[in-house]
Amino acid sequence: MIVYDIVLNGEIKETIKPRKNRLKEIYAFMQEQTKLMQAKYGENVRIKGRMVY
Repeated sequence: MIVYDIVLNGEIKETIKPRKNRLKEIYAFMQEQTKLMQAKYGENVRIKGRMVY
């Protein structure tokens, strides 16, 4: 499973877990979430993906 951490100033603020497993659907979901997180936390936000087994 792929999860995405929202990192602000070196701290993980929240973790996003996409419900779908298809890469095209995850990509579209994360494009939308990126815009929402930048609006919520500002431009200094980093989104890092990681695998969870």
